[in-house]
Amino acid sequence: MSKYRWAILGIGAFSPKRGGANAIAYAHAEAIKRNSDTFELVAGAARTQQNLDDFSREYPCRTYQDLYELLKKEKPDGVTVSTYASDRKNHVLAAIHEGVRFILIEKPLSLSMREAEEIKCEAEKYGARLFVTFQRRYGMPFEWVRTLCLSGKLGRISLLEMRQPCSNLLDFGPHFINSALYFTDDPEPLSVMAVQENADSIPWHGILTEKYMESVIEFKNGMRIFFSGSPDLSIDIPSIRICGDKGAAELYMDKLPGMNSIFRCLTENGWENPESTENFHHGDQDKYLYFERCFRDLGECIKYDLPCRIDLKHGYLTQRILLGIYASAQQNRKIIFNKNEIDPVFSLQNLS
Repeated sequence: MSKYRWAILGIGAFSPKRGGANAIAYAHAEAIKRNSDTFELVAGAARTQQNLDDFSREYPCRTYQDLYELLKKEKPDGVTVSTYASDRKNHVLAAIHEGVRFILIEKPLSLSMREAEEIKCEAEKYGARLFVTFQRRYGMPFEWVRTLCLSGKLGRISLLEMRQPCSNLLDFGPHFINSALYFTDDPEPLSVMAVQENADSIPWHGILTEKYMESVIEFKNGMRIFFSGSPDLSIDIPSIRICGDKGAAELYMDKLPGMNSIFRCLTENGWENPESTENFHHGDQDKYLYFERCFRDLGECIKYDLPCRIDLKHGYLTQRILLGIYASAQQNRKIIFNKNEIDPVFSLQNLS
């Protein structure tokens, strides 16, 4: 089988902490390198030549300051879109219209549901397959929680408590919401209520984001999520706690002293805390581990046309809930989800 020719659109500045929010393209490139039997990195695009020079020294490929030129000249099989969230719709549509078959989009998918729906419809029209990067679905602690929830050992899941120990739900929040959907097999949201505080807001992708957010999300199956984000939240308490009528499971941001892993659960067998060298973000010694697994699964799913853990439908639902939180907080009212329409209120405003 020939390799899938891949390009990365949107390469951030080089950083010693690359693989994080400022240079996520490096994580994608490393995952492609580790799956070189399936993928070949052929090109990358960035706004500045410095970013391209830094990137290509570590991951040799052709470079472009114009991503539209890249798409026309390279004709890649697949692309990663990790440009600014406010620009992603145009860049994803450009890839679709140039005939790119596989498009992996960084979260959030876009900044409005109307944009997300336009992306979805154009992909269906042109036969492109879309994915959203939720690499934590490939972390062992997250898989343990999913297996436990779906096994019935926790009983009926009624409550998820989710605490993001930093501000800006747009940045890290999608991973929390998507994890909840992964654990419980994509439950259908009914409503959301939220409040936010914008004092000392910080810029992110060209917009100002909130400092503090508190929200309650209700689902058709009776489950609720209490989701909060604040730089004042402690990392010594569980970042995610799942409560059922027969037990509970927890994930911590970091492994606490005396714990074998960030995961522990309470079932009829008592408390369990199995060993793992994987944490909330990646492997303890390998920050690209989840991305590597993500691309390995992506390659298999593309090759055999199989469902994938990061298919668009999972990212789309995550987006709907996330923007519902913002709509509720901005409009100071309860948002009722309606699956039969695209809710026009889900349009992120500048929070200044």
